[in-house]
Amino acid sequence: MREKRYQIWPGMFASLVLSAVCGILVYRVTGFTYAIADDVIMRDIASGAFTGTPDGHLIFIQYALGFAVSRLYLLNQNVDWYGFILAGVLFLGLAAVLYRGLTAAKNLWWKAAYASIVLGLFGVAMVPHAAQFEWTISAAMLGSAALYLYVTAAEKVRTADGIFIWFFLVLTYCIRYDVFFMVLPGFGIVFLWRFLWRKEKKLSFRAGEMILPAMVFLTVGLVMLTEHFAYPGEGWREFRRFQNARSQVYDYSEVLLYETNPAFFQELGLDEHDVRNIRHYALYLVKGMDAEMMEQVSLEAERQNSLPGGFSEKLRRGMGLTVREFTASRYFAASIPAFLFLLGVLIFAALFEKGILFPLLFFLGAEGGLWLWLGYQGRLPERVAFSMYLVLLLGIAGAFYRLYLSAEGESEMAVLRGWKAGKTAIQSRRRKNGMVLAVCLFCMGAAAVQWVQVVSRSSGEPLNYQLFKEACKNHTDHFYFIETFMAEPLGGAMVTMNGDFRQNRCLTLGDWYSISPLDKKRFESLGITDVEQTIVTDPGAYLVVWEKEEPGFYETYFTARYPGSRMVLSEVREIEGRKYYLYQVQR
Repeated sequence: MREKRYQIWPGMFASLVLSAVCGILVYRVTGFTYAIADDVIMRDIASGAFTGTPDGHLIFIQYALGFAVSRLYLLNQNVDWYGFILAGVLFLGLAAVLYRGLTAAKNLWWKAAYASIVLGLFGVAMVPHAAQFEWTISAAMLGSAALYLYVTAAEKVRTADGIFIWFFLVLTYCIRYDVFFMVLPGFGIVFLWRFLWRKEKKLSFRAGEMILPAMVFLTVGLVMLTEHFAYPGEGWREFRRFQNARSQVYDYSEVLLYETNPAFFQELGLDEHDVRNIRHYALYLVKGMDAEMMEQVSLEAERQNSLPGGFSEKLRRGMGLTVREFTASRYFAASIPAFLFLLGVLIFAALFEKGILFPLLFFLGAEGGLWLWLGYQGRLPERVAFSMYLVLLLGIAGAFYRLYLSAEGESEMAVLRGWKAGKTAIQSRRRKNGMVLAVCLFCMGAAAVQWVQVVSRSSGEPLNYQLFKEACKNHTDHFYFIETFMAEPLGGAMVTMNGDFRQNRCLTLGDWYSISPLDKKRFESLGITDVEQTIVTDPGAYLVVWEKEEPGFYETYFTARYPGSRMVLSEVREIEGRKYYLYQVQR
């Protein structure tokens, strides 16, 4: 028994080394880039660039993990810990999948083929998301890898496997709890399959299988309890109300036009300029903006955008959205391998283990039901759809791995049974080895093509306002206000070992963190009591427009609010070939 336990460590070490080499290669060749602005903001909160002090209140990520990340910035504030951790967990998931094959009782050539296929598939499906990562997909990779380990675990889950699965699931919950519940149905089905054991037509129960889910839910419960106490008080309760309403408006319903709803907005005390500000996400310029106002805007937008056909029409459109997302070509890197694994599972199940078809059917039904529900709700953005594909891919790949080992076992038994069966088995093995070699070459070739595409995309110019924001830190007597939608449409910040995470004086005019206690702490540390008054009265405050010579909605708002005032172009600043137009309100 001691020898078998020891044999795990070389494979575990090899999986970590291969995954680390892959991660270093991506970082050195393309770098890690934040795909969306939300991650950049959470990085700034954790690092102290938001409030001036590293803080664990990352809003979307659980406080237990946010607190741990923020403490790392206290150790070394130059390293982008948030970026390395969130990009790094993608490779941690890769290491888990490699670990399963590299610790199997197989020869070196078998393990080399397994590693080649896994690395090839990772290169095809995940390298683009590793080069430009976001926290939703990071959580999905961890959760899916945990599902793969659970599906492929031996009849009795090894202690090391149980620890990895527990850690991955808890970390998935900490990064994004929605993804945790996305992978939970698969775990529930596999748990029942393992817990309810049928032997000699008798149903028995494996009580030991209860330990792992019990530990997972106990730890998740503690994280939830920590989250509850980390956001106390009326300020955070109001912010949560605001956040729920804001998400509904901007992510799903869209802000209504003032021209078609003047009576509604006038009742809220909002004029056409206020509504335009809301549409531009310039929430700091909307007088009286609070949770109640956002809820009213959200409810009216949801009411007017509800489909006239009722439930049946919404279901039809939801199914249409699901089908479009499910068959979209941008997911082929994950959907085609998932389909091929499914085909292999069906063939192997028919030949060797028909009993696996029942949990597989339940798994596909649960995933399909979740797809339909998200489509019905209209909540299938690309990051969510791709996360669903990851769960599907690694769940089915786990079933394929189990059945493949069963098929190999049957082949080895045939060799032992006699000449005729053994000759047939050897011929079958040769054909299988040829097919495996072809699959290895195909996966590695496809990964090489994907790698070239990722490198070509990453060689472009830095995105949006990141260069400008970094330059702002050297002007401690100025404020630079930028429009939210123009500022960071894709994120754009690069993860770095030598960053500058001083408090940023380049500020948006509103975002998902508006009215939060965190936001109030930031303004206090910057000495801002009112954003609009700072813009109007502070001689060091600028409104910034990127690569445009007209101030846009800024001008119509401030000239209407302050008759006799005008927008004046004070400076044109050029940073690495990009021009930024700095305006001020002159009264």
